[in-house]
Amino acid sequence: MWFDLTLEARDGAQHTLRYNPHTSECEGLPLPVEPGVFDPVPRVSKDQPLGKSRAPRVLKIQLGLSCNYACSYCNQAFQITDATVSKLADVEHFLTQLDGWIAQAPERIEIWGGEPLLYWAKIKRLVPALAARFPSPGFSIITNGSLLNREKLDFIAAHDIAMTISHDEPGQHLRGPDPLDDPDKRQWIETLLAEHAGKVGFNAVLTREHHDLQALKAWFADRIGPDIFVGLEGVVNVYDAATAIGTGRFEPAELKSLTRSIFEALVEDPNAFGLGERLDEFYASIQRQRPLAALGQKCGMDREDTIAVDLRGNVMICQNTGANGVHKIGHVEAFKDIAVDTATHFAFRDECIKCPVVQLCKGSCMFLEGEFFKQSCANEFAFNMGIMMAAVWHLTGMVVIEIKRSD
Repeated sequence: MWFDLTLEARDGAQHTLRYNPHTSECEGLPLPVEPGVFDPVPRVSKDQPLGKSRAPRVLKIQLGLSCNYACSYCNQAFQITDATVSKLADVEHFLTQLDGWIAQAPERIEIWGGEPLLYWAKIKRLVPALAARFPSPGFSIITNGSLLNREKLDFIAAHDIAMTISHDEPGQHLRGPDPLDDPDKRQWIETLLAEHAGKVGFNAVLTREHHDLQALKAWFADRIGPDIFVGLEGVVNVYDAATAIGTGRFEPAELKSLTRSIFEALVEDPNAFGLGERLDEFYASIQRQRPLAALGQKCGMDREDTIAVDLRGNVMICQNTGANGVHKIGHVEAFKDIAVDTATHFAFRDECIKCPVVQLCKGSCMFLEGEFFKQSCANEFAFNMGIMMAAVWHLTGMVVIEIKRSD
């Protein structure tokens, strides 16, 4: 499936390049092509469920979905009533179960909430035991940064845990109170940044109200410092009716401004907000002509070697879902029966197959359906279109002003 991209140079002259996202062929970009060999990836659907591997590369452990904040666009909020409520004793049972279903050490272990630091007693028991059992696992935690103290900072340092603080300034009010406005909380965040340099950063979500990356960059430079890493969790997806009519519902003009914001940020700095990796991946896909058949979902939860479990051994479609609802896909004690059967790979979605930025987007959330998926798809398209435009600009110095399907 080919698309014609109309480019405009600084002098107003127009040029055309052709791009096929299914084959990653591109005519008109100055990139050397050395086709690679790609194996097709399994494609999950409700009719074609996939299992999980006993040798997980990524182990995601969900402690629960409780949180001391109430983000207006939270992708877990609609699942809270379906989450299991575990006890500290469940940590011991979880550790005892491990030998029965994990065949080798994970490369990365992610500790998830809700707000994970609400489950501090469990973390204190769980992380040292996992570190002792597995050689050099990479631990990570995403937090809202409001519950740090000296004990937690010492523990984080002792176990070399990579920390990400979710923070949306200047849109933080959509999450909840700003911990940086509280002198005590700010002190612990600044101490974490100083003592754990290189292992701490911030992540922001872009919403219809706040998607100006220049303003985001300026805010963090002023409040934290110009060298602090600020990444993007991405653009808000729509998981419930409140988000659908609220902060996730971009008007057409707002979608255009989102694209422009991403484009301008990457023109100024090709590594802005950690998006340089996306540019490099896009270039590599063209150079190696990566076919769509070799591409999995954005989140990676369709992979057999990526698994999300709670402390009771329940396996979920992802860490943002609850094991008492439809997104429970099995249990570690019946490992062969685990089946990813509540998701749809983008290859089975007409919107994705006809999309020029599918190699960048990789399908949005794989369990969304109907209007929620449609809205999320529009948001993801605007976000990834900005990345594609920046990629083209850095190679040609020209701006993409139109894309049309050409076959």
